[in-house]
Amino acid sequence: MSSAPDSGIVIGVGQAERQDDGVGPYVARALKQRGLPAVAHEGEGSGLLELWQFRPACIVIDALSGAGPPGRLRVFADLEDPAFRRAAFVHSTHRLGLPEAVALGRTLGRLPDRLAVIGITGAAFGFGSALSPPVATAAEGLIETLAGAKDAFDEDLLAGLGGA
Repeated sequence: MSSAPDSGIVIGVGQAERQDDGVGPYVARALKQRGLPAVAHEGEGSGLLELWQFRPACIVIDALSGAGPPGRLRVFADLEDPAFRRAAFVHSTHRLGLPEAVALGRTLGRLPDRLAVIGITGAAFGFGSALSPPVATAAEGLIETLAGAKDAFDEDLLAGLGGA
């Protein structure tokens, strides 16, 4: 995959020094090392609009809290579904959170043609850079799946990771 604006991109959202909130950046850095177009982002919503605009496809990876057992993957492909808007994305450090950024992008006509969000349920959100064991395991599995896929943005591949 190319990193040019006409290619897809993976955006890993979160704070790397807030334990499991750093799962998005962790996955993005690993994918970038494997040659996929990926970027870590602290998650401020207006910055997300800049990263995904003009892209044909985008996957956003972010931490969830209280959404099941730690390490659970939850894939949101229908971003108009109320379940996405109610999802507990960790956003204490974000001014404009992920669901709000998607809504704003929709209103402004600045969403990619295909946008999916993968939430990974976290267990620990204190200070530190280490992911909890179940989140680290989930992150490694996601990295292997996306890096090994012929098309990491394929809807069937994403649907197979976890349901909304």
